[in-house]
This record gives sequence, C-alpha cells and structure tokens, in this order.
Amino acid sequence: MQESPKAAGEATGAPEEPEVHAFEATDLDHAQAALGDTYFPHRLDQLSTGSVMDMSLHTVQLGPLTVGRLTYGGVEVSLDLGELGNAYNIAIPLAGRHDTDSAGQRHIFTPGQACIYLPHRPTRITRWSAGGIQYGIKFDRDYLEAELQGILGRPTRAPVTFDPVLDLADPQVSSWLSLVRTLVADLDKHHSMLYSPLISRPLVEALTSGLLLAANHDHRELLDTRVPAARPRTVKSALDAMHAHPEESWTVRALADLSGVSVRTLQDGFARYVGASPMAYLRGIRLERAHEELVVADPRYSAVSDVAYHWGFRHLGRFSVEYRRRYGQSPSVTLTKA
Repeated sequence: MQESPKAAGEATGAPEEPEVHAFEATDLDHAQAALGDTYFPHRLDQLSTGSVMDMSLHTVQLGPLTVGRLTYGGVEVSLDLGELGNAYNIAIPLAGRHDTDSAGQRHIFTPGQACIYLPHRPTRITRWSAGGIQYGIKFDRDYLEAELQGILGRPTRAPVTFDPVLDLADPQVSSWLSLVRTLVADLDKHHSMLYSPLISRPLVEALTSGLLLAANHDHRELLDTRVPAARPRTVKSALDAMHAHPEESWTVRALADLSGVSVRTLQDGFARYVGASPMAYLRGIRLERAHEELVVADPRYSAVSDVAYHWGFRHLGRFSVEYRRRYGQSPSVTLTKA
C-alpha cells in the first residue's frame, strides 16, 4: 500500500487544514487497513476468484467531513462494517452494483441512488460488484447532530434516523449532490483552493445542513415547519460577552447580572433559544479557542496545561476528556502535530 504525504495541519472539529490521502492496495489486508484507518474498521472479504485486487482510495478530510472515492478494481468483495458508532456515511455509487443489509433491511444500489449508513445500526455490503466505484461522505456524528440542534434551536433526540435510501433524482437531493460534486472535483489534487479553510468551512456547513434539509429522517417534519425565533436581547448580551471574553471566570449569576435578568430567566432563555445551558455553551467556546491555539502552538514552547488554563479550564483531566470527545484525539496529540 502506498500513501500520499499527509497535508500539513490538523483537521478535526471545525475545518482547519485538510488531510489529503491516496491509497492503493493489491491485497485484502492492506485494502482493509486503508479504508479502516480513513473511514471505519470493518472486515473485507473477496468473493470472486481469478482476478487481482486493484483497490484505489482517494480522500480529503475537512474537519468533521471526509469525502472519498473508492474502488476495488475488477474483483467482487463484501464488507462487514458493524455499527459505525461515531459517524454517518453517505455511499453514492458511480458504477457497479452494491447490495447492502442494514438492520435487516436489504437494498440494491446502482448509480442514481445513494445509501445512508447510520451510527447505531449494523451494516454490511454483502456484494460490491467488480468494477464498482463509490463516493463515500462521512459526517462526524457529534458535528451533524450539533448542526441539527443549531437549526432547530433546541436539543434533539440522537442519533438521527435517516431513511436508508437517498433518491438522487429528487430535486432537493440533486441540489445537495451539486455541492458534493464541487468538493470531489479536486479530489485527486493535493492542493486546491476548495480546501482552504475560508472556503471549505462554509462548504462543510452547507453539505451538512443540506443533507438534513434534503434527506428523509425522523426530524424532517420539524425542519420543514421550523420558523427561527429571534434571540432576545438578554440572551444575546450573554452570548456576546462569552464570545468576547471566554477566558473570564463567568458564572450564570454574573451573566444574568450583565443581562439584567434573573438566573432562572437567563437559563430558560438559553434552553429555548440556544439549546444548551449557559455554562455548557461557554465550555464549547473555550474548547474551540483552546483547539485553535493548540493547532498553531509550538510544542517546544507551549504546554497543554498552559493552553487549558488560559481558556478557563481549571481541571486538566476534565479538559482532556471533553477535548477528546469533541475532536477525536487528545489535546497533546493536536499540539505535537502543530
């Protein structure tokens, strides 16, 4: 297996620098490892005989989104993915036939339809035909679910249960697919303007929100009838203060006093218009600022503890747990990759 040089920078959470990879493999073990490292651990079996595997995988990771193109060449294979756990995946066939079995539901996919794999249901591709090619779009579960909550303005049930079949001929889905094509147009390039954070960030947000608005799922009716409510001045005042100075030792009482309301009124306002408590929202801002600093910090002169304390975290162990949950790695790993 050959791997392309890794793009500089880190790409977890909100898009920073892309990770661009190109893999090739001619045996099962290397092919399984390549896809497992980039997408999901799985079991790969070759169904056909007399042909040599010619697996090719090109991917770009833009923070919480991974886009890739995969083929196994002239062999027929099966993949047992199990439960994806931490991600949603959209498989878009470009060529060939792809038979799937997800939670007892069996489907056959060919170009014109896409399949949605869910984090909480075991999935098998029982037959990936010879010559089959797919785009795979992997959404970080926490990111997608947070985007849904942001659109609705309140907490939601998780995980989001999508219908397994995505009809690419549907007008809304077709519009979403145009965004996908924009990203994959430069998939074979290691340097693309599309992968600049200034461009990739809104593209990732648009692809995530677009999927939620185009696909059928158990929250779709809420999205269709959603009328965004304006946040009251009291909530906006607290939000502005937290964004301006997240390192300050804010308390709910201090934020309520700043906004000129009672603690209960502020908490109720956040629950209704933000979908999180004031302190939970503040921790999210602090995590984002700490992540941004760790990405660019020089490990020779900076320490994780210094960054954590700077952004208001007083318990280093709790900071590490929350950081790993959000960004998929420890803060020390982000710092050493800076």
